[in-house]
Amino acid sequence: MTDRNLDVNAVLETYRSAYAPFLRAQQEGLKAFERLAREQYAVAGDYLEFSLDATKAAMDAKTGEQLVAVQRKLGEELNEKIQKHAQRFAAIATESQKTVTELFGDAAVKATAGKKKAA
Repeated sequence: MTDRNLDVNAVLETYRSAYAPFLRAQQEGLKAFERLAREQYAVAGDYLEFSLDATKAAMDAKTGEQLVAVQRKLGEELNEKIQKHAQRFAAIATESQKTVTELFGDAAVKATAGKKKAA
C-alpha cells in the first residue's frame, strides 16, 4: 500500500485555474446585464417624461396648431434621446461581445497549455 499525501493547495489551485474563465465570464455578464438594466430604466424615464410633457401640453394648448407644434417638438426631443440610448445599447453589445471573445480565447489558451503540460 502506498502512502500518498493529499496536497490540498494543489487541488485548490487546479480548481481555481480550471474555473477562473467561467467565473470571470459570469462577472462580466452580470456587469453587462446591470448596464442594460440601467439603460432600460433611463429609456422608461424618458418615455414617462415625454408622456407627462405631452399631457401638460394638451392641457395648456389654446389651439390645435399650438398643440401640434408642441407635440412635434416633444417628439423630436424624444427621438434624439432614444437614438442616444440605441447607440449606448450598441456599445454595450459590442463591448460584451469583445469581452466574451477574449474570455474564450484565454480559456482556449489555458486548455491548450494544460494539455501540453499533461503530455
